[in-house]
Amino acid sequence: MSVENVEIYAERNTLKIEKQIGFGIHGKVFALQHRGAQYVTVAKIFEEESPYERERDVYFRFTDLGITEIGRFSVPILIDYDDELLILQMTTVERPFCLDFASAYLDELPTYFPPFDENWHLDKENQFGSEDWPEVLAVVRELESLGILQTDVSPSNIAL
Repeated sequence: MSVENVEIYAERNTLKIEKQIGFGIHGKVFALQHRGAQYVTVAKIFEEESPYERERDVYFRFTDLGITEIGRFSVPILIDYDDELLILQMTTVERPFCLDFASAYLDELPTYFPPFDENWHLDKENQFGSEDWPEVLAVVRELESLGILQTDVSPSNIAL
């Protein structure tokens, strides 16, 4: 992955890179300004193909189902993607939001994945706080009902 890929993507789509606004284990996120327009979108560039494809496919599912929110949580809307450059272009969202699906799986988890057992629930309740955990868990369950198994449940990905 390189910033060069974002530059190539921006040039191809007449966009201007504003700044890097985020990063994680799977990639980096950049704000993009549309030339001649007042709105900003984001481009997420990935290090590896597998997380890119997982996240892209989750957004395909959202698009197919017309999903823009999970409960009161906004989800980004996929605008464009580039399989060669491993880039997703999406709308921006404000809190509360649910995003970053690079660690999500569609329909079933790999066999090696640990269970979401009582210890997992206690850990997540500690992360989110006992008041917020029930609402976050409802989001996780709603995603599951859509066949989206979010394995990276964290306050940065499901934010109140």
